[in-house]
Amino acid sequence: MDGLRARQAFTVFFACLLVVSMMLSPFLLSISMWGLVAAAFWEGAVKCRENGIASDLRTPPAWWRILVWSFQNLFRQRAYAFFLLLLLIPAISFFWSADKSYWLERTQVRLPFLVLPWAFVNLPELTGRQLRLVLYVLVWALTIICAGAAINFALHFEEVLAGIGRGDPVPVPRNHIRFSLMLAMGIITGGWLWLEGFYWRRRWEQWVLGAALIFLFLFIHVLSVRSGIAGLYLTLLFSLVWFVVRTKRWGTGFVALILLLLLPAIAMKTVPSFQMRVYYMLWDWQQYRQNAGNTYSDAERLISLRVGWQLWQTQPWFGIGTGDLPTEVQRVVNEQYPHYNDSPKLPHNQFLYILTGTGIFGLAFSLIAFFAPLMTWRYRGFFLFAVFQILVFTSFLVEYTIETAIGVAFYLFYSLWFMKMADKD
Repeated sequence: MDGLRARQAFTVFFACLLVVSMMLSPFLLSISMWGLVAAAFWEGAVKCRENGIASDLRTPPAWWRILVWSFQNLFRQRAYAFFLLLLLIPAISFFWSADKSYWLERTQVRLPFLVLPWAFVNLPELTGRQLRLVLYVLVWALTIICAGAAINFALHFEEVLAGIGRGDPVPVPRNHIRFSLMLAMGIITGGWLWLEGFYWRRRWEQWVLGAALIFLFLFIHVLSVRSGIAGLYLTLLFSLVWFVVRTKRWGTGFVALILLLLLPAIAMKTVPSFQMRVYYMLWDWQQYRQNAGNTYSDAERLISLRVGWQLWQTQPWFGIGTGDLPTEVQRVVNEQYPHYNDSPKLPHNQFLYILTGTGIFGLAFSLIAFFAPLMTWRYRGFFLFAVFQILVFTSFLVEYTIETAIGVAFYLFYSLWFMKMADKD
């Protein structure tokens, strides 16, 4: 139990559990996070004993010394420590939030911004193969889940297609928007693993992996969630630029760009669910223009942005308080947009959400936390980390991504995991 290989295996197991449970089970997601915490504390205990900081690990004073040492380790790595700001900002708004219960709920959702950076800094050092294995598990978990969703779609084709025409999503586990983002990340990650020639046991797995990636790419168009598709195409465009700049193969890049631009048009002609989603989006926009979109998701999102902007203007420096967002949004909607007063949405933009709740003060420190890792060359120069940040910031424009447990886990885990990979490489 004292060996490095045991600690590595423990860490990899809970990391794999996390990437799978993120798509399937909130309970297992929490278990996997605490498993990583246990792995970090275990590693810290071993290091403290080796360095003479704590000898008898069975006593509470020794545990305290391990914690002190581990947090000192966190603050020595500033790119990781800056994530703590994303917990502190909504927490500080306690002092100007009237609704303390909702404030507490929002703060609890962001607790991983304290726990996971601390854990990742103190995890045992993993090999490059172990770090890649977790991403390999992600790709195959997505393949199995999407295969099940595709079979269900085929068995209930007319029913699901009619639902898309009403704005319903294709049935997938948990939240379809977050799932589409994970799917986009899985496609990019799987492509990177394929180009690296990664396999688990046998070399022929690369051919199977290539087939799985083609299936996932086709399925994300069948799923037809705009956040995931937009994020995927933006990351593919970034990947193309990355490739051309480094290889100077301008001709290949130009052909790939033309193909990339043609793919959505081809999907529009050949994928019924994608076509239906586009038609629904245009219909939704027309209803909003006619002030009749109170039951359509896009119109409600646009109203949420207008309401958030209006609320921010009333308290520009410190916002209205994270805890008061639902009540204030409901008040403004009741007064100015009565057609949309049935459970109005909160501002569907991560930056505007922060701005409304905590003002310029909160947004400024949040941007520091978001961009701090990108200020370090080894992180922004690592392809997977850079491309993931583009995907996440795309989602920030249309969703309040890190205001849900699954959104926090998605943003934080992959950011930190890719930072660990960059540190290793």
